[in-house]
Amino acid sequence: MLDKELELGQSRMSLQKEGQLALLSVHMTYGEAEKVYGELTRNKTGRMTAHRTVKRWADKIQDLESPPLPEAEGKEHVTGDGVMVPLREEGWKEAKVGGHYKVDEDREAQTIRYTATLGSREEFGRRLYELAQQPSLEKTAEMAYVSDAAEWLDGIQQMQFPLAERIVDVFHAEEYLWDVANAFYQKGTGEARKWAESKVQQLREADQRGLQKSLAHMKPKTPEQKQTLGDARRYFKNHGHKMDYPRYLQKGLHIGSGIAEAACKHVIQSRFKRSGMRWSRPGAEKLLQLRVAYLNNQWQQVVESQKN
Repeated sequence: MLDKELELGQSRMSLQKEGQLALLSVHMTYGEAEKVYGELTRNKTGRMTAHRTVKRWADKIQDLESPPLPEAEGKEHVTGDGVMVPLREEGWKEAKVGGHYKVDEDREAQTIRYTATLGSREEFGRRLYELAQQPSLEKTAEMAYVSDAAEWLDGIQQMQFPLAERIVDVFHAEEYLWDVANAFYQKGTGEARKWAESKVQQLREADQRGLQKSLAHMKPKTPEQKQTLGDARRYFKNHGHKMDYPRYLQKGLHIGSGIAEAACKHVIQSRFKRSGMRWSRPGAEKLLQLRVAYLNNQWQQVVESQKN
């Protein structure tokens, strides 16, 4: 009875203190979390206490409700990307991270919500769909899906957001043009810059016919030029129809996947890719879910889930 009154479960710590340690672990290494916890509370913890606390808390948030839709007016966007994480016995594996947000009249992102997983791409697609409140087929027609042109991200859009406006990140597209410029003209020269800037202008004006015609007429002289030019030709042939940037801008949409790239750093890299870190897959996944819940302003829901 006393344990129940003090909110003690399997741990000898109170629910409140467990929550403090779990929250610290969301932001810093387990060793740092235990040290800071001890300094703040004057209570010592065991070497693995933070790790076990995160595992126990994460096990209870499997049914956590998706965060609410942003309240701001504007077009709904979904986005996704991948970032590599070091796993013990597996090497570097891809963590998938995505965002759901609205864009205001100044094309500023409002109230971004995140999802992330080390699971399969299919699992990530399901999570991204749930994050977006499981839109109906008709509803997806009112959304935008912006990311790089990775095939697996296209697959998620086709499966989960089939009628959404598909937008290929303009900055990734520009990189292909700069790669061609640097392969055919000496990197850093005015000639390379002049060529690249003229093609970027065509890209941003949605002159795909002129851009692809220009690439088709180029004659490579070295293996590097042949490879770089071939990659660019295929890229624009396959994805040029997703690069109507003037129309997207007119509709107030994002044309860059900066939200997804920022999420890779904010959600994953700042916590999971510090010097010397190596994770077990289950351990990383559990901590990742707690971190996502915190970033989505759901920490109180996390706390409440521990009382059951």
